[in-house]
Amino acid sequence: MKKSTTNILLISLIIVVLGAFSLNSSASAQTPNDTSTPEPNLTQPLLYIESYSPGANDGVSPWAPFNFTFVLANNSDSVARNVVMTFTSEDFIPLDGGVFTLNNIAKGDRPGATLRFRVSDYSTWKYSGVINANVAYTDEAGTPYTTSFIFYIAIAQSASGSATQTPTPVSENKPQLVISKYSTDLDPLQPGSAFKLNLTIGNVGTANAKNVSLVYGGGSGQLPNEQGTPQAGVSGSTADFANFAPVGSSNIVLLGDLAMGAQIETEQEFVVNVSTVPGAYPLKISLVSYTENGLRVIDDQAITLLVYSLPQLEISFYRDPGMFFNGTPTTLPLQITNLSRKSTVLGNMTVTTDSGDIMNGTSLVGNLDPGGYFTLDAMYTPFMEGKAKINITINYTDDFNQLRTYESSMEIEVQPAMVMPEEPTQTNPEMPTESEEPTGFFAKIWNAIKGFLGIGTSSEPVPPSVPSGGEETFPSGEIIVPRK
Repeated sequence: MKKSTTNILLISLIIVVLGAFSLNSSASAQTPNDTSTPEPNLTQPLLYIESYSPGANDGVSPWAPFNFTFVLANNSDSVARNVVMTFTSEDFIPLDGGVFTLNNIAKGDRPGATLRFRVSDYSTWKYSGVINANVAYTDEAGTPYTTSFIFYIAIAQSASGSATQTPTPVSENKPQLVISKYSTDLDPLQPGSAFKLNLTIGNVGTANAKNVSLVYGGGSGQLPNEQGTPQAGVSGSTADFANFAPVGSSNIVLLGDLAMGAQIETEQEFVVNVSTVPGAYPLKISLVSYTENGLRVIDDQAITLLVYSLPQLEISFYRDPGMFFNGTPTTLPLQITNLSRKSTVLGNMTVTTDSGDIMNGTSLVGNLDPGGYFTLDAMYTPFMEGKAKINITINYTDDFNQLRTYESSMEIEVQPAMVMPEEPTQTNPEMPTESEEPTGFFAKIWNAIKGFLGIGTSSEPVPPSVPSGGEETFPSGEIIVPRK
């Protein structure tokens, strides 16, 4: 029994040793494959630019087209199929569309192409520019891939465009258009106002300007189309008309040719936007012209227009003042009404005239709400008949803190002076007088007695009886005074 058990253990040990040996052999056989570097994926084509050139010179002319030549190569055993190269740049404009296509590029193939470009108008002052190329292609299995290349091109800043070891920038004779003067037929400008803008444009450059175009609101030369070909004409669709908009015609005006040192005037109708708040606003203006060699020159400028919001007032009588008579004081029932859509603050109101005298003709108005009013009763005494002019002035401060005066006038008709009817005068009636009777004898004696006594005389007849102690009378009429 013990011998059989020993045999079983021996056999099991032999099996375990053989199994371990088999595993070590398998591991040692696989170790070189696991630790070795994996070979690269050879199914992706690897395209690269072998060489490129902007032409015979190292630098291109900023004014003339140039030929851009490049050579494309494949550094992979896989064939690149359906190759499409698209060229874009902010400094250079492609003249042949900017797209290059090729069916297959195998390893060892070096296809190339020559495309025409020119320097953009916005980069003629630079010394270098960049052309970007985006490449799309597939492998033999149809898997798509993309890559991109960047080309740096030098720009020769010289009149001839040829490159030298030490290039010296020399400016070409070009026109330069400036706005020397501008004015409006309406002052001040207010929201909703229609006005005419007059410009005086002069050429202060060193060359004649051909085919001058003026773009209100700002504009530039036409951009290339989808194929990369530049278009003729001027673009004004990007102009800014938030505050001032042209009326009657578009914002592009053709001025023709302008010789060196000459000036030209142009006029355009505008309207101020009703939503414009008071302030100072710039109006951009672009002047586009061409040189004798066909070079496009753009001069961007700006002018400033002031927009005010002045009080809108109505001055009238708040009641019928009646008729005015020469020399007669009459009340002027004046009323100021605010017709604007916002409140306004007014200063002193003064009433004057050259045809009479005004009393109580000055008063402080103050703040007036929209639709609010202020009344003033001035006393007017005319000095002449006929038509009379009443002047009303109101002081206030505008939106630019400047003192202004609102002036208005009214005409009235003065009638001739009123004629007062004369009342009849009261005269003392004459007292009836009694007819004088001839003086009698006794009356004379009575008068003599009163004269002697100092009590006056009278022409009344003497009473029939003579008092005691009376005088004697004589027929001759002489008065004899008796002695005692």
